[in-house]
Amino acid sequence: MRGKFDNARPAERCSTISLVSALDSRAGPVGWVLYDQGCGVCARWVPFWAPTLRRLGLEIAPLQAPWVAERLDVAPDALLRDIRLLFADGRQLAGADVYRYVMRRLWWTRPVGALAAAPGLRDLFDAGYRAFADARLGISHACGLQTGAAAPRPFLTAAWRDLVMLSYEVEPAVVTPLVPAGTTLDLWQGRALVSVVGFRFLGTRVLGVSVPWHRDFDEVNLRLYVRRELEGGEVRRGVVFVREVVARRAITWLARVAYNEPYRTLPMRSAASGGVARRRLTYEWRLADRWQRLGATTAGAPKVPPPDSEAAFVTQNHWGYTRRRDGGTIEYAVEHPPWRVWTAEAPVLDADVAALYGAAFAPALAGAPASAFVAEGSPVTVFRPLITSV
Repeated sequence: MRGKFDNARPAERCSTISLVSALDSRAGPVGWVLYDQGCGVCARWVPFWAPTLRRLGLEIAPLQAPWVAERLDVAPDALLRDIRLLFADGRQLAGADVYRYVMRRLWWTRPVGALAAAPGLRDLFDAGYRAFADARLGISHACGLQTGAAAPRPFLTAAWRDLVMLSYEVEPAVVTPLVPAGTTLDLWQGRALVSVVGFRFLGTRVLGVSVPWHRDFDEVNLRLYVRRELEGGEVRRGVVFVREVVARRAITWLARVAYNEPYRTLPMRSAASGGVARRRLTYEWRLADRWQRLGATTAGAPKVPPPDSEAAFVTQNHWGYTRRRDGGTIEYAVEHPPWRVWTAEAPVLDADVAALYGAAFAPALAGAPASAFVAEGSPVTVFRPLITSV
């Protein structure tokens, strides 16, 4: 992601530098380096460099600070994805461009900054930053860098692959009764969506243990979207499952006991056909003596969707919520990088919706989906519940 300054023509960059120099002479700061306070590495090292940044006219502040969300015109779910630099006049840099800007202003890092902006090396530097940013929470856990409360322990690790995701618009009244306490329905452009998702679990480990015959399996679920707003301005976007279907009874039992998730065991099978450019993915389950199915075909090239897109709304949810038996709420973190996504063609949902999900969902899921995507997937970590009520 390139910032406005690095995309500018030479003459524009000179005028920008002049503007920044003029800001240096003012009483206030040139700008603020904004970092994720929930990241142990970030919370340790950005304050460490604060004196050096202050000599450049830059203050530091956490992205979670209430005033930051008010000043930044950034979607809530994208706010914590990158380190940011907010200038006093309202302009912004994000990601690798923040490092390039700072390195160019320090004499002892200027050569590195020049290399990081050089043709050919720029893309390599950006890729290195992106890899670190996406893995920063895992790195923080591995290095024992905590940010206050004890870090959650991973409960399950696996790869989620070949996700077929068909989304349907529903009346809010259908899903509002399913929203756990402490969360609210998350709407996409004013519309309530539910998604039927089929995917592959691969290389599954529970508490670090690989269970024979339970490493690789299929899942199909119906989910709705919620959000939880915390003090300080943080917004946690997540999902609530209406029903999750797998073929292994042990998995159903464990998910119900550990998370009170609405799992159901049914015979399942899946198929993939076609080549790299165009693949047909199908997930099937047997209910009432009939094989039912979910499927779609990839179209075009996959790409990471923009943060403000419907594809990002559907695919980039990093929290799970479910009701406890006593009426409270379980919250757990789901960690994975942004997925590359294909637009899907020929989507199909052939299912007894009323029997599987309830009669209230039948009208909405009987029609064509509002959107259809296939996500590439990635390694995923599901953490133990951070809290047991909200």
